[in-house]
Amino acid sequence: MRSFGTAALLIALTVLTGCGSGSGDADDVPTITTRPSTSATSAPTTASGAPSSDASATPGTSSQPPATETSTPPSPPETTIAPPTSAPPPDEARGPTTYADAIDRINAAATAGTTVSTARFVTPGDDVYCLLDDPVIGPTCELGNGFITDPRVCGADSTDRVGRIETFNGRPRPVCNADTIREPGAEVVRPDAAVVSGDVSCGIEPFGVTCIDRSAEVGFFIGKGEYHVF
Repeated sequence: MRSFGTAALLIALTVLTGCGSGSGDADDVPTITTRPSTSATSAPTTASGAPSSDASATPGTSSQPPATETSTPPSPPETTIAPPTSAPPPDEARGPTTYADAIDRINAAATAGTTVSTARFVTPGDDVYCLLDDPVIGPTCELGNGFITDPRVCGADSTDRVGRIETFNGRPRPVCNADTIREPGAEVVRPDAAVVSGDVSCGIEPFGVTCIDRSAEVGFFIGKGEYHVF
């Protein structure tokens, strides 16, 4: 009975040894490889390992920058140009402003029309009345209408408008007159024409009268709204 029990014990030990060690090599032991789990919030990576740009884009939006709107500047306002006119601008002199120019204008008027010899005349419409042989103020011409406002010349006189040009002491001068030198019976001279009386010559044009004193080499122009002395 004792030998049977010993034999059974040996058999049991043999079985246990075979189940625990096998062949005894480390390669026979199975190996388990573990990998870290990927967080649900981690962005997927590209092949190079960098995070993909698509993962950070907001769903429903484009990754391209928004288009910039360009505003078109308003068109400049149209400018209407007035048609040309034969009337001179207000600041452009129609009459001569120098003695030499006056001679040319008188000669041109004589060539274009007639030459009249008289010491007193008036233009059509009683626009300008001239007295050429007065010993004190002649030659002198006076406006019938269209006096020239000139407070720098008239000052505190009874009127602030120039209505007559006189030649006093050999020099023409504007006069802010409230009187008149007109007398009836003056010859009407129509433009274009020239008038001669001694050393005085005048040219009559539609817009005024130019007179010169050849002995003193002075002169003047007078017309509606304009005068010049030289």
